[in-house]
Amino acid sequence: MSKKFIGAIIGPSGIGKAHLRELINFGFKNIAVVGKKFKKNRIVDLKKKHKDITFYNLKSIKEIKKIKPRFINVCSPTKYHYEHIHEIKNFCKNLIIEKPIFWIRNKKKSNLELTKKLFNFKRNKIFVNLPMISLANQIKKKNKDLKIRRLNFNYFTRGKNEFENIPIDLLPHALSFLFTLNSNNLVSFKIIRVIKKKKIWKCYISINNCLCKFHFKQDFRRNDSLLSFKINDDFYLRKQVIKGDVYHNKLLKNKKKIVNIKNPLTDYLRSIFKNFNKKYMLKKNNDITLSSIKIMDKLVNY
Repeated sequence: MSKKFIGAIIGPSGIGKAHLRELINFGFKNIAVVGKKFKKNRIVDLKKKHKDITFYNLKSIKEIKKIKPRFINVCSPTKYHYEHIHEIKNFCKNLIIEKPIFWIRNKKKSNLELTKKLFNFKRNKIFVNLPMISLANQIKKKNKDLKIRRLNFNYFTRGKNEFENIPIDLLPHALSFLFTLNSNNLVSFKIIRVIKKKKIWKCYISINNCLCKFHFKQDFRRNDSLLSFKINDDFYLRKQVIKGDVYHNKLLKNKKKIVNIKNPLTDYLRSIFKNFNKKYMLKKNNDITLSSIKIMDKLVNY
């Protein structure tokens, strides 16, 4: 990668730490960070650990314009995404938005309408970070004749969201996983049942004639996230091990078979960096995002 490449991250805490890690590991030599509040010591440890990288600690989003980044990763809280996208779209062409792309409660225009408008910006290429696309693709390669009739998707995380904010945060994972496995966009959709509680959200739905059960929990007191899913009759449990700055992933299939996989977050972000100019990849990302929002608009407000 050219040393002239500059990456910028809005919101370097939380999931932003993972994006920052991937920029570093991918080979970016110039990285800017900007948070909600300016912290003088934000990049002190980074400079000590990565002496070959130039870090910029910015005081405001407007300062990003001066360094002319090749990529901007938006990792701020979801409620600020829409505002931040409009603030940066004129001084950076390539935008990577942490899922969900945004979520606003606008009585005049739906999230679907607003997202379509963003994707139609001629000057920008907007990718939504959907790591479950990578996971689904890896499973498809190992099961070439896979036909999905039933999907159970369970994700228990350390998030702080409650009630309807839980599916806003986690549905993009489950839906992008399903749409990638099925290799098509939304054709038919039916809500069977939705269960909402303070820290638990469940739904039973039919998507393209696939019966789905999504089960989400969020509790900041959890030590680790837990991801499991059942495709037809096969049950998978994700295992994660951290070695240094690298996350190693495995799937335990039917409680006995170990399936080695690439870390979906790392794999998908790297594929974005490498293939930003490939129209088919951008189209697939945008199509899955739009199909997911169609369903989310109905499920969240059900």
